[in-house]
Amino acid sequence: MEVRIELCWSLGTAQAEPLEPQLLQLLQYIHERGSLQVAAKARGISYRHAWGLMQKWEGRLGQPLARLERGRGATLTALGHKLLWGQRRINARLGPELESLASELAAELRDAMQIESPLLRVFASHGLAIPLLRELLHAKRRIRLDLQFRGSLDSVRSLRSSKCDVAGFHVPEGSLGARLAPRFRRWLDPKTDVLIHAVRRRQGWITPKDNPKGMRSVADLGRGELQFVNRQPGSGTRMIFDLLLQDSGIAPERIKGYSAEEFTHLAVAAMVASGAADAGFGIEAAARHFGLDFIPVTWENYWFALKRDALAGFAVSELLSMLRSAEFIARAGALPGYDPSQAGVITQVDSVIA
Repeated sequence: MEVRIELCWSLGTAQAEPLEPQLLQLLQYIHERGSLQVAAKARGISYRHAWGLMQKWEGRLGQPLARLERGRGATLTALGHKLLWGQRRINARLGPELESLASELAAELRDAMQIESPLLRVFASHGLAIPLLRELLHAKRRIRLDLQFRGSLDSVRSLRSSKCDVAGFHVPEGSLGARLAPRFRRWLDPKTDVLIHAVRRRQGWITPKDNPKGMRSVADLGRGELQFVNRQPGSGTRMIFDLLLQDSGIAPERIKGYSAEEFTHLAVAAMVASGAADAGFGIEAAARHFGLDFIPVTWENYWFALKRDALAGFAVSELLSMLRSAEFIARAGALPGYDPSQAGVITQVDSVIA
């Protein structure tokens, strides 16, 4: 059994009609393709229906959502853009949390219905390859994957306290990783735990297209002129950013927006794409997802930590098989800034977390 929880929002009074997903999809296609006719075709509806939907909501909002010009196609108005980016920000911010809740509920319902199948509880730091892995495993329908997104430190703590079977976390390469390793080392036992490599990915600065304010390094944030959007404490990305601040001698209070926190890479990128922030720190794939610029800072390795004894179990064998599969490697490798060439390689804790 699978559970899906979807978002629905409305405008106006408490009795306002919910905003139709079809309208938001039309706005997205108009933004991408510059034509209502092409947008309607892409959405699989008639031009007449698309026109009627636009007219309906423009009448209710009292303002146009798009400008249609003969021979010049269509462009979104400021209001149309705000609606579109509002939806994308909502999905980026709440989507992973709703996915986690759906996974929890699905596991509870299966237990209540006494549906027997191998269960793998995974607490993992957010990333674009992890939902892909879940999607592929669900398609095989051989194991139940209870995936919940947590910060890197919270994930490994949960493994230590047996709240999950697998903990996903990431550590940067080089000196940054060496300095962060002790924070993970206290929660991992080389005698009983083992690591599985998932992907290698790139972290860096996320800026608007063409980087209009010339963001290049953490020193640019220290001037206090750029609006920054941060990640939450305990996330691997936040730990990297704090080390960059420390190395630059910049106090957090000098960063405009240091306390403005988001819980996923996509949410950070969505804030930058919507104009609510001038810069963020996160993975390249999130920046490219929203058509933003990206300035590389470091490569990092994403690991799955688990008990050594669990390697012999059927559920972990399925996880390993999928990580090593041609399909996962091809699809994860297509994500910007991702390298899955070592996916599924089993490594000792001491070789990574010294």
